Amino acid sequence: MKKRTKIIIAILIILFLIIGIIAGIAIYIKSSLKPTKQFLNGEICENNETPCEVTPFIVDEGAYGKSTLEKLQEYGIIKDSDIVYYYNRLFTGYSFAAGYFELPHKVADEYGNMREVNLDDILAFLADPKNAHQDTVTLSFDEGDFVRAYAKKIGENTTVKEAEIFAYWNNKDVIRSYMSEYPFLTEDIFNANPNSDEKKCLLEGYLFPDTYEFFEFTNCDEITRKFLDRTLDIYNSHQSEFAESEFSIHEVFTLASIVQWESGNAEDSKIIAGVFVTRMNEPEILGSTVTACYAFDLSKDECYSVGDTLDYTWRDDPYNTYTNQGLPPGPVCCPNETAIVAALHPDSSQGYFFFCADMCNGGTVFARTEAEHQYNVEHYYLACDY
Repeated sequence: MKKRTKIIIAILIILFLIIGIIAGIAIYIKSSLKPTKQFLNGEICENNETPCEVTPFIVDEGAYGKSTLEKLQEYGIIKDSDIVYYYNRLFTGYSFAAGYFELPHKVADEYGNMREVNLDDILAFLADPKNAHQDTVTLSFDEGDFVRAYAKKIGENTTVKEAEIFAYWNNKDVIRSYMSEYPFLTEDIFNANPNSDEKKCLLEGYLFPDTYEFFEFTNCDEITRKFLDRTLDIYNSHQSEFAESEFSIHEVFTLASIVQWESGNAEDSKIIAGVFVTRMNEPEILGSTVTACYAFDLSKDECYSVGDTLDYTWRDDPYNTYTNQGLPPGPVCCPNETAIVAALHPDSSQGYFFFCADMCNGGTVFARTEAEHQYNVEHYYLACDY
């Protein structure tokens, strides 16, 4: 009898456990089919100003329903994208429109009273193209240009202001939030901009120069991800080379940015990178013009003008490689893939220590001694600099 009682008790305990698990799952599913309190309270804002009246959200062109729901979860608008995905497939079947949306936190009920939105309201709102701003702009960003020029172009062509996107790219918390997705972003980035100069940018060099399409109505996160996704493509293509390099990831991007500015063509890039590596291994300065330009906020046109630049080369600044040994604290412009590959594979085998642009024939001329270099400057650079 006692044995039978124990069995019954054990069965009841198991039943209670099963009921408890089922109830727990049901409660979790029910809570997952509601917008988050964070969203409803207007705590998800572009400019960190809470509470927001609406929450900006972008459905990317060509995005699948599941990826959009994953993005809703990532932004903290819903709790579990998998549960919402199956709910949508089984009961609602919404297909989302591409564009920039401003999700409301409250809607009017049938009597005109305002109530909090529910999950169906959100899905229906994103499915209606009338709610989307779908105008796009296509912008090209030049290799070797400065991030501040990128910010200016974005400010002129989208709803995101120049100062807003530049500040976003200089925000340490923002950069750290991207590190898990973009492994080329490392803590070394924060060694850059040692004087907290507002004209220098922590993401300088990491925003890959290319042509991008943005929604005219957009936000800082969407813009930044476009750039970083492209940089990730390049990084992944050369991941083993990054791992084998004698330089850290940050140093590779820094060296690449200098090579980008100094190189006239792809063939010379690795040799130019090799010249800088040779100089780094000697008690010498790198002496790159672009570092002085970046240090003192010269424009691209000013940097190309010899007279304007020489006035700045001997002024001290952590970025100026005429007054400091080794690489600057961070990249000084945005390098392309050729420059990045050159930084990964510098060629110093020929022992060159100097180079200058060949303004007569194009390309670069190299020298091992200062006398050879002076000859090259007079006959290939100054003689044809017009």
